[in-house]
Amino acid sequence: MNRDATVIAVSVDPYHRAVVAYGHRSAVSIAELFVEQVLMPISPRARFERRSDLQWLISLSADDGGHDALIDAARRKLGAHTVSDGDRSAFLDVCMGVAVSADLRAVSDETDLVRHADAALCVALTRRVHVEFAHPGMVRQISAEVDLAAWLTRSVERDFSVFYQPIVAMADRRVVGYESLLRWHTESGVLAPDAFLAVAEGISLLAPIGRHAIGEAIRDLAGDISEMAGEEAFVSLNLSGQQLSDEGLVRYIDGLIRDHHVEPSRVWIEVREDQVIRLETSAARTVNGLHDLGCTICVDDLGAGFSALRYVRDLPVDVLKVDRTLIAQLVHSHSDRAVVRAISEMAAATGLRMVAEGIESDDVLEVLTEFGFDYAQGFFFGRPEPLASWTGQ
Repeated sequence: MNRDATVIAVSVDPYHRAVVAYGHRSAVSIAELFVEQVLMPISPRARFERRSDLQWLISLSADDGGHDALIDAARRKLGAHTVSDGDRSAFLDVCMGVAVSADLRAVSDETDLVRHADAALCVALTRRVHVEFAHPGMVRQISAEVDLAAWLTRSVERDFSVFYQPIVAMADRRVVGYESLLRWHTESGVLAPDAFLAVAEGISLLAPIGRHAIGEAIRDLAGDISEMAGEEAFVSLNLSGQQLSDEGLVRYIDGLIRDHHVEPSRVWIEVREDQVIRLETSAARTVNGLHDLGCTICVDDLGAGFSALRYVRDLPVDVLKVDRTLIAQLVHSHSDRAVVRAISEMAAATGLRMVAEGIESDDVLEVLTEFGFDYAQGFFFGRPEPLASWTGQ
């Protein structure tokens, strides 16, 4: 294989907007015009292989005229186009996956190079960007995600459980609640959410898995957690944007609260700061609906994203959890200290409670007390464990 070879996987109208606007037959004709009018003139010696009505594969080498021009065009401007057939102009979305052999030293033949171009196109479509260039680990990463997705679909409810991490009151270090954390029990060991939640979301399995975890957590709150930590103890539920978009979630949680005779305020709903929840969406309606039930709304990982101040303004937030990245350097970093102080002042002014995350030693506790934090959580107080580890059963 020519070490200067390049393969570009092209998907014209990948989101079928042109198909909807102009009809399938017209969209196919417009796609053909795009290839003839835009792509082919850039690199006349490139080889064009039509793979379907709206997909092409372009193969070229450095010896082909326009090689560098086509790659440069892919980088800069081949994302969306207006194509004219003489009588009218039509708009097209275009996505491309580009595999350059010089950047992929382990690629040995053209078949493998095509696979990398397809992988790059897959990533471009997933991220909704116009162009993505393949990197050496891309095929392996996508293959692992596909294997994980197949593994997830074969799993059953009993493969998932909830671990709990204690949350303590700053005033007396007494455990007053637990954060519930989903775990997946596999043949390879117990996996935390970071290892599988994105894939579960992608194949729409997060909602049923999440509902199972919510049910387990509220049941445990009514039973062992209340016995251990008292009738005012709470449990927090981490809900993703996809879970919040489940329009039946409020009714589901309301049913669990009623069935287990739990005070709604003892159920904390944690919304990650970096998951943007826009007003007038199903996710925002779910947050408001859960607040109307009496649940406690908590913004998680404050400081890791960019939305918290807007959340405080637009959503019925009760608690702020300050991210571990700010807490970790609180004693030594003047800038982190200033940011946390500002957050604490905002919380005090708006009547919000505060939780400090990621406490791994006691050196920050004095500062947290000074800043008026209500709760703390982290390995210093306990790692996530099955409920039986906390009850001693």
